[in-house]
Amino acid sequence: AIRTELDKDKSEVNLDIAAAAAYHAMWSPANIRQRNFAVFGGEFLMKQNVEGLRGFFDGFFRLPLEMWGGFLAGWPGLPNNDRHETWTARLWFGLTFVSKLPLQVAADMLASIITYSVTGGEDLIQSVTPLLGDPQSYEHVERPKNMGDVAAKAEARRMIQESKVTETLPVAFGSSSKQSAGKKKEESKSEGADSSEDVPLQSFQ
Repeated sequence: AIRTELDKDKSEVNLDIAAAAAYHAMWSPANIRQRNFAVFGGEFLMKQNVEGLRGFFDGFFRLPLEMWGGFLAGWPGLPNNDRHETWTARLWFGLTFVSKLPLQVAADMLASIITYSVTGGEDLIQSVTPLLGDPQSYEHVERPKNMGDVAAKAEARRMIQESKVTETLPVAFGSSSKQSAGKKKEESKSEGADSSEDVPLQSFQ
């Protein structure tokens, strides 16, 4: 799809379609599911203290090599990744992993699974069950040409067209206040000059 789009004439090529095809080829819904599963594991790991980390890795490396190696591979085509490519494989991995953990860490993980599923959206549920459909795809979707509030734009356009044109030119911000201040200063000077002319000469003697 990427090659097909880029091979078109320059006047016909749609770069949005080409970019979406590239993203979709890399991050298919299946790959997103597997990534979301790993993201949960990473977030759980990051909140552990020293004892939790020891228990986590103790249980992790008690798993068969194919299981923990495939989890670390985490990408199609890499060794043992087939142990994590489907939701059933990931569910089996999760259940086996929890059974290998120390009791305190296992209880914390089960609580985190519930909390993450409730507050973190549907990512984890999609990763280990067939429920809630596929993650959002990167495939190109044609969107409407007119974006935003069309009615508000039409009203603004009408108001601009109906507004009267005046001869007053716009001025820079603050210039009118400066001009009025200067004008007042000049008026005060002229008033001072006029008043000095009316002062009797003897007042200066």
